[in-house]
Order: sequence, then C-alpha cells, then structure tokens
Amino acid sequence: MKVMILNFVKFAACMVLVVGLSASALASCGDSLSAMAAGAAVVQSQFRPIQPNSTSAGDNSGKSMVGLWHIQFTVGGQTIQEAFQLWNAGGTEVHNPNVDPRSGNVCLGVWKHGSHGTFKLAHRVWSYDANGNFMGTIHLSETVTVGQGGDTHSGSFTLDFYDPSGNFQFEVAGNVTGERISVD
Repeated sequence: MKVMILNFVKFAACMVLVVGLSASALASCGDSLSAMAAGAAVVQSQFRPIQPNSTSAGDNSGKSMVGLWHIQFTVGGQTIQEAFQLWNAGGTEVHNPNVDPRSGNVCLGVWKHGSHGTFKLAHRVWSYDANGNFMGTIHLSETVTVGQGGDTHSGSFTLDFYDPSGNFQFEVAGNVTGERISVD
C-alpha cells in the first residue's frame, strides 16, 4: 500500500511539474521575432529600405559554420536584435536572442550548406501574444557567408509573418552579421 501511495505522489508531482512548465511554454521565441519586426518598422519609418549587402562569390566551402556565434540583425544600419547562435554539425541550430527570458528566448532551426560557400538557415516559430493567444507563425530565414578568416559571417535575413490560417501578412528584411566565439 505504501508503495502505491508513493508512486501516486511521484506521479502527481510529475504532473504538477509538467503543467507548470507548459504554462511557461506559452511564451515563445516568436515574441522575440515580433519585437525584431517592431524594431525594424521603427527603423524603416526613419530610413529608406535597403538591399541586403551582396557577399563575395568566392568559394568558402571549406569554412565551417559549426560553432558558437554572436550575431546582430540590422535594418537600415540600425541593430534591431542581437543573439547567440549555435550551429551544430548535424544541421540544427539554437538561437538565443537578447530578450526577456520570461517571454521565451530560445529558438530552434535547421541549416544546410548552400551554393558558392553560403549557408542557409530556417526557423519556423509559433507566435503567441502576451495573453497566450495564437497569432500565427513566423518564418526566419538567413543566408550567410563565412568570412576569410572563418571568424565572421555576413548575409541577409527575412522574417515572414503568417496569420493563424497560414495567410502571409508581411515581411521584414535586413542584414545579419556574426562573430565567432571561441575558447581562446
């Protein structure tokens, strides 16, 4: 009997933990991307839209994206967000933006090696408002090229916003730059 009661208590404690973590999971990385879009809107209202910088057509295929990076997203020359990104050897990526962690500050993505030494990244994010209402999805895409020394990268990004029915709403585009973080 004592074993059954102990097992029930363990089960109940696990359920409380799961429910508690689920409630905090309503906040999302999408809040961070929505904040990026809001920042970009402010910048774009002050500056004319710019085209992403072109990257060298040289072959950087021997350079690796795998590792930890400090990145900055800019629109019109103004930073709208900074983050740490971890590009994993298996083609996955972890994005940790500099935002209030209570609203969700870790995003996940996938990447692949593109043509002419480029790397392409994709995030698909569920977006919720502050009250936990589903707002749709946000697609973050990046195309970057690793610099000559392998310690920097640069390229372009887009944020595409979709409503809950999957209808495209608007896009924000800009530049992304990164600096490799190393142990030394």
